Amino acid sequence: MYEYKYVSIWGKPEEVSDSLNNYGKEGWELICVWNNWHYFKRVIK
Repeated sequence: MYEYKYVSIWGKPEEVSDSLNNYGKEGWELICVWNNWHYFKRVIK
């Protein structure tokens, strides 16, 4: 089973990359990008 999250990420490329890496460290997997909205999922433990 998964939980989902979507967030608006704006900024310079380095800031966006840092944000995406931080979500990855929390176990979130990026599954879709639409405009500035980033959709993530992770397994519910």
